[in-house]
Amino acid sequence: MTTLRLPIKVLLVAAMLTASCKNTLEVSPTHLVPEKNMWTTRNDARSAVFATYGLFRAALADNNAYLVYGELRAGDFKSAVRTDLSAVTTNQLNASSATLEGWKSWRRFYAAIAQANLCLEKLALVHEHDFRYTPEEMKLDIAQVRFLRALTYFYLVRIWGDVPLLTNTGDGNFTPVKREQQDKVLEQAMLDAQTALKDLPWSYYGTSPELLSNYWGQPGNIWQGVIGSKGAAYALLAHISAWKGDYLSAERYAHTAMDNKARGGYNLVDVSTLTGSADASTFSGQGANVIFALPFKNIYQESSGSGHIEDWTLADPYISRVTPDIYVPSDSILKIFNEPNDSRYKVGTDGIATGNYFAGFGNPVPMFTKIRMPGITGVDPLRLFQSAIVVFRYEELVLLRAEALLFLGKNEDATFQLNAVRAQRNLPDFKTGNLANAILAERRRELLGEGWRWYDLVRFEKLTTYTSFKPADIARGAQWWPVSKDVLSSGKEITQTKFWQQ
Repeated sequence: MTTLRLPIKVLLVAAMLTASCKNTLEVSPTHLVPEKNMWTTRNDARSAVFATYGLFRAALADNNAYLVYGELRAGDFKSAVRTDLSAVTTNQLNASSATLEGWKSWRRFYAAIAQANLCLEKLALVHEHDFRYTPEEMKLDIAQVRFLRALTYFYLVRIWGDVPLLTNTGDGNFTPVKREQQDKVLEQAMLDAQTALKDLPWSYYGTSPELLSNYWGQPGNIWQGVIGSKGAAYALLAHISAWKGDYLSAERYAHTAMDNKARGGYNLVDVSTLTGSADASTFSGQGANVIFALPFKNIYQESSGSGHIEDWTLADPYISRVTPDIYVPSDSILKIFNEPNDSRYKVGTDGIATGNYFAGFGNPVPMFTKIRMPGITGVDPLRLFQSAIVVFRYEELVLLRAEALLFLGKNEDATFQLNAVRAQRNLPDFKTGNLANAILAERRRELLGEGWRWYDLVRFEKLTTYTSFKPADIARGAQWWPVSKDVLSSGKEITQTKFWQQ
């Protein structure tokens, strides 16, 4: 196998193995490959594991779902041309729209869960049938699948709150499953991530005790940042802990990941790397600050015209369109980037704007240009994009640790971590003022357009400040997404969130 074939094969296998998984919570799955022939060779294991990656990536990329769930509800982005996006930015999630119904469905995520469960039950069969599938490979494959299942459940909880908890494939006869309390789901995610952590390497260069040779015969740079690792597992555990309010554990996990940054191969980067379009830039998926990302490499023929933020944020002269689908208004830009000398973006007293985050400041619809990863195809190259979905990166982890230290009452240490990111962006040290607001503001600036803002507002308990929701609305579940009609129709065991009941 060459390095150019694996990602393509991943997508093909994902489609073949789980073609019917869109109904995971409705009917028993079927497979194009007969069960008795599927789990017999080393290549079957590889295909099954990377099908899980493919399905998880599809769940986040479908109609830019990761951005819709994690960012648009927070209100920084607006839409002047699409009613479905306007409904999201104003939290009118019960508006009539086929696209909204798609976002309200969790079936895409459960397709990834089903594939993960299948792998956990069947990978041992491959080891029994094919001596080439070594115990080392099987252990690492199982660890990756557990990491992905944990990450998928973490997304599900942050989006819908209470969700069904499925940890096995069952006996083939579907039984409707009710929504489980999110604390129990997060316990399972924590267990999966902790178990995966033991067998995942820091890197894939064949120098870790968990991996003494090239993974699937490929050099380490192929895998850097784009599959599960110890750094990614620690980042996930830190975030799950923070979501639960366990900031002692969150700080411990983040601290460990940061202490091992050299082993993990990640670090802070400058703005040119963050916003660049080269292969080593952040949103290529393999920048020096990337801990875990889901790539769409053009060299693997994975670039596409949809499923990327650029499809919504760019217009002329980047693509042939007058107005982008979403934008950040100029007055909001001034509020977000309100400090001079910010290397990400700044507006001088003369009104002249500089920086790579935006173009056309002052226009009715400025363009968000922080992420621009065109795919070169020949006919219409700027209509295809290859930007990765960056799930965890180092700057975000540093700011998460600052948050954890803040809530632990260690303000001096929290300020030190905050200032590490500020210094990298040419900002002076934060010295006095509201530290919580400063950390939240820095996350807003640094992570804009990456799908974090809504989750940050929930975690900092700031929804009533930045949205029209009242405390009583939050108590009834306004922070969660409603469940789609399609999912609700599968059985009375699954009920609608109270706030969204009509």
